[in-house]
Amino acid sequence: MSAGHERTREMRFAATLSAVIALRMLGLFLILPVFMVLARDVPGFTPQAAGLAVGIYGLTQAILQQPFGWLSDRWGRRPVLLLGLALFAAGGVVAALADSMAWLIAGRALQGCGAIAGVAMALAADVTRPQRRPLVMAMIGIGIGGSFLASMALSVPLALLLGLGGLFWLTVAFALVGMALVMTVPRKTPVVVEPRDATGVSMGPVWLLSLSVFLLHGIMTLLFVTLPPMLVGDFGLELSAHWTLYVPTMLVSVVIMLPILRKVGAGLSEQRLLPWAFIALALSIGLLPFGDRWVILAVLVTVYFLGFNLLEAAMPALLSRVTGSRGRGQRMGIYSTFQFLGAFFGGVTGGWMLAEFGSAAALIAAGIVSLGWGIALRLLTKRFFLTGAAE
Repeated sequence: MSAGHERTREMRFAATLSAVIALRMLGLFLILPVFMVLARDVPGFTPQAAGLAVGIYGLTQAILQQPFGWLSDRWGRRPVLLLGLALFAAGGVVAALADSMAWLIAGRALQGCGAIAGVAMALAADVTRPQRRPLVMAMIGIGIGGSFLASMALSVPLALLLGLGGLFWLTVAFALVGMALVMTVPRKTPVVVEPRDATGVSMGPVWLLSLSVFLLHGIMTLLFVTLPPMLVGDFGLELSAHWTLYVPTMLVSVVIMLPILRKVGAGLSEQRLLPWAFIALALSIGLLPFGDRWVILAVLVTVYFLGFNLLEAAMPALLSRVTGSRGRGQRMGIYSTFQFLGAFFGGVTGGWMLAEFGSAAALIAAGIVSLGWGIALRLLTKRFFLTGAAE
């Protein structure tokens, strides 16, 4: 197959998987900003029960990522993707028809059972060459980021139009469209076989990257718990206008990110990027409380999105390369488990720190933790990736 045809095939797979994951994440993101308000009308509502309904999705996701990855190594990626999306749709039906908080919690838990994030990343890695993977993972990450930004603009209008039940029916529709897209993926996808498949895999890089994604998503969730109140209280920016900060800064970060990823992917040197990206996160988050002017705030948020997007693309690309194609789904499942656990932990920690210490203290603390991890990665990546683990 010519290089041009190979690139076209890889981009087609990437676009399909990005659309599937983006639709699924859009269904989740649309619910979150309005759930605590709309759920007040559900019989049996208490703040604790509503909080459980929000969080239980992430918990079941984390628990089932590795089993789904294991199944995808044995059954194939496409059947497991379809199973996960079917469970997500079924959970949406249960939640849409729920007449009590108990059934609403059950529906959210069932939605979380569709734990396909690791499987989708494993499939993306299966069908792409190592030097192209950072760009492919970036496309998937951009799709997720686009879903988040779209939800910021659409959540409240759709909630007023459809209500809570209608929003859950919308998640069902998104899941069905996702299943239709997955059906366009060939039953037997061409797997890029790598030399590492024959030599065995060390679990050290898997755990290092899993801890890194735990921290990355923990800090991301903490940021979006603590930054919005600061924007409203300190900058006078109403919630409905927050997209005017997020959307332009995200787009600028993507423009800067793509050439960096292209260069990193060509040199198969993602591991060298990790410490600097975490240091960029540290500086941007830690300095946010001191951004006393709009332009400074916009620059800091742009740097944050740049660091986040680089890590979101480079880490799974690096993980897929160091693990080879055999057992990739199970190892991607470990990675995705830590990803969802990080989001859960970041939300809980961010809410506690916001209540006890305020937004500024929470953001500074997150910046210090990121800086410490970035410095640690300078040493750890040399041990795990530059001395044989990735070469």
